[in-house]
Amino acid sequence: MPARQLIRCTLITLCSCATLSSAQVTSSIRSLDVTGNTVFTTREILEGVSTKASLPLSETIVNKDLAAIRERYRQKGYLSAHVDSIERIFTADSALVDLSLRIIEGKQTVVGSIVISGQRALSASEILAQFDLSVGDPLNEAVLEQDIEALLERYERMGYPFVGCHVAEMIGKQGVEEDSLEIMLMIDEGNRVTIDEIKVVGNKETDPGVVVREARLAYGEVYNPAKVAAIKPRLTRLNIFADVFEPELYVRDKKSGLLIKVREGNTNTFDGVIGYIPGTLSGEAGYVTGLASIAMRNLFGTGRKLSFRWQREDRFSQELAIRYIEPWVFSFPANLGVGFFQRQQDTSYVRRVVDFKAELMLSEELSVSLLLTTESVIPSADSTINRVYRSNTTSYGAELQYDTRDDIYSPTSGVRYKTDYQYGTKKVSNIPPSLTSQVDARITLQKFNIDFDAYLSTFARQVLAFGLHGKELKGGQLEEGEMYRFGGMRTLRGYRESQFLGSRVAWSNTEYRFILARRSFFYVFVDGGYYLRPADDVRGIARTDAFKYGYGLGLQLETGLGNLGVSFALGQGDSFSNGKIHFGLINEF
Repeated sequence: MPARQLIRCTLITLCSCATLSSAQVTSSIRSLDVTGNTVFTTREILEGVSTKASLPLSETIVNKDLAAIRERYRQKGYLSAHVDSIERIFTADSALVDLSLRIIEGKQTVVGSIVISGQRALSASEILAQFDLSVGDPLNEAVLEQDIEALLERYERMGYPFVGCHVAEMIGKQGVEEDSLEIMLMIDEGNRVTIDEIKVVGNKETDPGVVVREARLAYGEVYNPAKVAAIKPRLTRLNIFADVFEPELYVRDKKSGLLIKVREGNTNTFDGVIGYIPGTLSGEAGYVTGLASIAMRNLFGTGRKLSFRWQREDRFSQELAIRYIEPWVFSFPANLGVGFFQRQQDTSYVRRVVDFKAELMLSEELSVSLLLTTESVIPSADSTINRVYRSNTTSYGAELQYDTRDDIYSPTSGVRYKTDYQYGTKKVSNIPPSLTSQVDARITLQKFNIDFDAYLSTFARQVLAFGLHGKELKGGQLEEGEMYRFGGMRTLRGYRESQFLGSRVAWSNTEYRFILARRSFFYVFVDGGYYLRPADDVRGIARTDAFKYGYGLGLQLETGLGNLGVSFALGQGDSFSNGKIHFGLINEF
């Protein structure tokens, strides 16, 4: 190889090595200074950038910071502001660098005027009165965009869903200290839309009139996006559809309307467990025990509801419950309900309750109700042994309910609050002559109930659910048949169904849910509860009160029969072998 070529290759190699060595040196920022700024202080500018002293120098981060500085000036109306130069002064070994930014701010641009054209339904003064951006303000494009968006929403509420608005032109005028800008907005209102018809598709059993009724829109009503958006959650809370889709607005043959798509769900559910217990003594007959529950939430496709439940716990104790709800009485947003409940408690007494409820739906979330309840307790023939007196109670009251849950069976957000108060008079008969001085024949009773549930989405497909519930019965000479039965699947898990009895009960349920499907989830839980049974000197019963807790895990699955729930729970002091399995169909009625 000739000497000249060899020298040339050697020089190229040395230069490449020097370049590589220089590229591998990472300089740290020793200082950062700003000049030319008057609108913002140096401290304000430095607090808003990611480039900091003692950090490695990154040209990528520096470029992002320059864009952030320009945007900050732009929001103040300094449209021509920019960083004119960046001075980098390295130390001899390039380990440290001093940065200096020189800013050219230019003149501020303010809004000189806003001219609006194309509008008919609103005047220019009505539109500008709602704008946050006013004449004399620094030009802020983000605020202008927000004003335009709010204007479009205002037009939509007025029945103009196809409205459009854009900046047609901006005309700048130069001044001595500041520049001004004339903004010209062009509005295309489109036609005003009314709901001339409502079409329902996807319903097989449900009467289309039920869907139209629950939409709460009158034919000929002006289109309102807020009312239309409320249709889906309202239909979902009916609990008769598996899916409800967002309503679609359409225009056809000079008529406009809404298309509501639904998918029918399983509105009739049945749950039954039957067992046979043979007799334990010679010649003793066996008996049937178990549970049967039937719920029809969309009777004949009309939205009417009917439920039936029978439960037999042992040879002598059983319950029977029936409830019916008539929705939208006389086409008003009012529901009427009637229920019957009977419990036979071993050989002591039979308790019968008939209740009436008139509910007025003030809005999609809020309702108030009037309550009327009649209750009778019929003791066994040998009442002198059981000391359960025949009584009849009539109660009146009111209920308030607020519900924003996005789904009844498997909520991921929202709250449910319900409270009621009832005042009644109990008349007692068949009091033994020896106790007439100790037992009143007429007693005043008061009942308080409160239920609160809250749901919060924490992470993807995970929900924290919390519930707080309480019941209290106040009055003189309370009897066993009037008190609340407490414990089991729906109150305090880890204990037998109706294990405790009290005139005052309270419990909380905390669950962390992992969503498996739309209405199926796995969860872990902790329950806590309290009950109080007051002393009864006549019957020789001492006061009893206690705090209890339970914990465990469970699973809810959406099946063809309904939403099936099963949980394994341990009560206070239980070993694993003493755990309780709670099983049942989850029905909201």
